Order: sequence, then structure tokens, then C-alpha cells
Amino acid sequence: MPSDRIERRLAAILAADMVGYSRLIEIDEAGTISRQRSHRHDLIDPTIEAHKGRIVKTSGDGMLVEFASAVDAVDCAVHIQQAMDQRESGQPTDTRIQYRIGVNVGDIIIDGDDILGDGVNIAARLEGLAVSGGVAISGYAHEQTRGKLTVEFEDTGDHEVKNLTRPVRVWRWPSVETTIEATESAPTEAPAKSVDSSLKALIDSIQQPTLAVLPFVNMSRNEDLDFFCDGLTENLITDLSRGARMSVAARNSSFGFKDRTVDINDAAAKLGVRYLIEGSVQAMGTRLRVNAQLIDSTTGDHVWADRYDGSTDDLFTAQDELCEAIFIEIDAAICSGEEARKLGAQTENADASKYMQRAVVHFAFQDNQGFIKAQEEADKAYAIDGDFTFASIYRAAARVQQVLHGWAADDSVLLDEAMEICESAIERMQGAKPTTDYGGLYLVRGLIHLTNRAFDQSLRDCNLGIKLVPNIGPARHIYARVLIAAGRFNEGYRESVRAIQLQPYIYPSFLLTLGVSCLLSDRPADAALALQKYREIVPNLAHGVAMLAAAFVANGQRDEARQVMSAVRQLDPTVTIKSLLRSYPMQDPAHEAKLAGYLEKAGLAR
Repeated sequence: MPSDRIERRLAAILAADMVGYSRLIEIDEAGTISRQRSHRHDLIDPTIEAHKGRIVKTSGDGMLVEFASAVDAVDCAVHIQQAMDQRESGQPTDTRIQYRIGVNVGDIIIDGDDILGDGVNIAARLEGLAVSGGVAISGYAHEQTRGKLTVEFEDTGDHEVKNLTRPVRVWRWPSVETTIEATESAPTEAPAKSVDSSLKALIDSIQQPTLAVLPFVNMSRNEDLDFFCDGLTENLITDLSRGARMSVAARNSSFGFKDRTVDINDAAAKLGVRYLIEGSVQAMGTRLRVNAQLIDSTTGDHVWADRYDGSTDDLFTAQDELCEAIFIEIDAAICSGEEARKLGAQTENADASKYMQRAVVHFAFQDNQGFIKAQEEADKAYAIDGDFTFASIYRAAARVQQVLHGWAADDSVLLDEAMEICESAIERMQGAKPTTDYGGLYLVRGLIHLTNRAFDQSLRDCNLGIKLVPNIGPARHIYARVLIAAGRFNEGYRESVRAIQLQPYIYPSFLLTLGVSCLLSDRPADAALALQKYREIVPNLAHGVAMLAAAFVANGQRDEARQVMSAVRQLDPTVTIKSLLRSYPMQDPAHEAKLAGYLEKAGLAR
């Protein structure tokens, strides 16, 4: 009687894939296939056989191989890659055959001659995390081979991989440093070039408002409020520092003024800031009152002041609520005020206006938390006033930005919601006189099309939208992104410059887009300049910092690229070329390949 029991065994699995197979076939089909057959016959198959491996299956550009030994599997992979580097060394760089190889040790399911299961799936995912000409292995494979190989693997940390709930520890050879050094003699690497003087002047003119939060003063005899005051001060520093458009003095510097009589000019000079926030806390029974004010030290004027009431019944909740209310007002007063007030004035409902102003401030933070909060606040504004077009614009924009940055839990859900929001708002406005809010809807819909890789529709919408909002920085920035995607890099550069010129306190993403336009138009020194400024403002977003490493590689600055890529790995070991390029889709695959090439030379995994 046949058994229904599934046959399993522990094995080492090697997954290999040719880099850029479709592109190589398009360039030279006959030559690529001929060389691939030669490599299989003379190198790959004999090496697998010598290491006691079994070829499970092959495709035009890859193969799956089973080994009984982890050492045999990894040694086989390294041997093939080292030999391939020699065999292809005489080929032009753009037609060179290279492989990425992943090796995992795990449980597999036997299905005739085929093998299945997580052990196989992880090997395939590891292959995608290897550099061109390199090998990526799992943590367990590394444990089994430690000290038994002639090469050293680099620990790149835990990586989230598709269709697996737990992260996978990834070790990689060659290391990032080796990958970068290998580009030193590459004929395609351009020498360092001089920076455009007008661009340097523009970037030097970009300033962040400087700010310090002085410790809030306890005006009551309740000693518990001392902790409340310190917590409120610290939370404000944290929240304001999260935003990329303000430079906030560190906690230790600010708390040096605790329990001291403060002279505003003296404090501002010692802290190196223009704006100071100071405040006091009072309590009577369960009633809590906080007074806060923002002072411009250059004039002594009170830019903003307000009073907030709460309860001592739950000090933590009161602290959170007061902190959010104050930091929203501070950001609006310094950075987003005019924009937020203008958009809020587009509705007659006071609550809808309040939610809209909050959405604008949160959106400007340009991080995942900011986009989620902007979405929530704009949704609240729209729920109150369904004809509030700017609420629809921010509802859609916040959703698509989460997808573009790779932060969405479900891309398709957010993109479908964003498209429905835009379509409904545009339909409601049919027959009305075209206005700036009409233009904003077209631009955001164009960004949604871009994210969906519908490039022609994206450009068509943005061409319509920019005519209605020609003098708004974020509008010019969206237009720049769409032009770059269409391969019109010089036009994208000009629009990026215009966006920066129009916005008093820019979104850092303007600099990232400017840098990409320079990188793709063969202006690596200008790209490095723009992206260095980006990193100065936003040092903690790995995707943007990785793009700086690419610019350094393109500009021949290998040491700088190495240092930056080391920082990227510390910020986010899971970032890959694929996840980064998701933010910058290109209509021409050659343009994506160009960016990917720089990033790969910088040591970023596929």
C-alpha cells in the first residue's frame, strides 16, 4: 500500500542566477548563449560534480543544486565565482556574464527529482541578496562552514525576505570593502569632476531654522511635576528633532539651563540657535496648565505663544497630548505656517481646518510616522468636509508616499485607495474652473501612475497639473521625478532646482531627487554635493544615504563610498538595490540598470 508520508531530508541548497540575463540576450543573444554553454561545460558542471552536488533543475539564466555537505556547497559556489571572474575578464563590462549565488542549509521536501520547501525558498532569496559575482549564505550555513573555507564571509545582519515571517541572517562574500576596491581599475569609473558653481551656491543657501527647547519650569509645589516638566521637554526635543526641516539642540545642551535664570540672548548664543522654546507648568487640584512660547532671539519677539489645559489624573497622557499640540504649533510657526494656514483656509469648518493644518505638518516630516499621521489627519478633515479638495490631495499623497518609500503593509491597497480618492475628487470638480487644487490632484494622480509604472499616464497628468500650480515647490518636485523617470534628466534637474528655489524650508526629498538627476546625467560631483547636503539634513534614512555612496562611486571617491556604505548597513541592514530603486522607477530599463550598477559597486546587495 503506497505511503502518503512526505519524504524530507536535510541538505545544502545552492541557487544561482545570471545577472542581467535579459539585457545580455538583447545585446548579444548568440554570444551570450555560446559563452554560457562553454562555462557550463568547462567550469560549472564539472565543479558541481567534483563537490558531489546534484543539479536539480536549470533555466536559461540559473540553476538549483543540492549538496549533502554545507562545506561542499559553499566551496563550490566560491570556486565558480572566482573562476568566472577570470574567464570573463576579457569581456567588455556591459556584456560580462556574472552570477549571484545563494546557499542555505535546511529541511527540504523530496518530490520525485525535484526539491521543495523553505530550505529551497531561502536559498533563492539569498541569491537575490548576493552582489554580482558574489555569494550570500544563511547563518546556519555559515555555522557549518566557519573556519573550513579559504575566504571570509561578512555578516550583513538580519534581512526580511519575501514570504517568510522570520528574518534570515545573511553572510556575504566578497565583503563591501572588497566590492568597492574592485572598482578601482574599472574602465567605466569616471575620475572626480568639479562641482557646478551655481549649484554649489544654491545648496549653500539652504538653511534649517535652529531651535532649542529650554527646560519647562515647575511653578507649583508638587514635586511630581518636576518629572512631568522634564518629560515634556525631552519629548518636545525628540519630536522636533524627528522633523528634517529644523536643527534642534541636543538634550544635554538644553538641560544645562535647568533651574537657572535664563537670558534669552545669552542662551541662544551658547546653544547656537535662533529660536528658543520656553514654558511653565502649574497645577491646582487635578487641573493642569501649561504655558509655552516661541521666541526669536534675533529680535526678541514672541513668534508664538499659547496656553494648554489638562488633567493631573493621567500625567503621561497629558504629556503626550500637550507635546503633540505644542510641536505642531512650533513647526507651523517656523516652517509650515503659511502653507498650513492657506490650506486650512480652504474650508469654512474650523475642525476640518485644524486637522488639515496638522496633516501638513506631519507630512513635512517625510518619514513613515509622519505620512501615517498625515493620512489620519487628512482623513479626519475629509470626513468633516467632503468637498475639501486639499484634504483629498493629502489623503492620496500620504498613501502613495508610504508605498514609494517601501513602508506600506500592502502596496496595492494603499495605491487603490489613493487612486480612488483622486478620481472621486476630480470627478466632483468636473465643469469647475481649473484651480491650484485641481492641479494638485492631477500631480498626485501622476505620482500614483508613476508608482504603478504607468509612465505615459504619469507624464500626461503632471503636464496638466504643473500648468495650474507652477510656483509651488512640492509640485515642481513631483514633476521633476516624473521627468527623470521618462529619461529627461536635464529637465528633471531644472525642475528640482526650481522646487528648491520656491520652498523656503525644503523637503529633504528635493535634494535626493536633485542628486539622482545629476547622477543619471553624468554629473557625479554635483550628485555627491546634493546628496551630502541631504545626508546632513537626514542622516538616518538608509535609502538616501545609500544613494550618496553610489554618487561617490560614480565620482571615483572609493574611500568615501566605503565609509557611507558602512553607515548604511548600520542604519538598515535590510536595504537592497531593489527596495531602493522602488522609490525611483525608470521607464527605460537601462537607466535603472545604470543606478543599480553604481549601487552594486558601492556594495549594496540586489
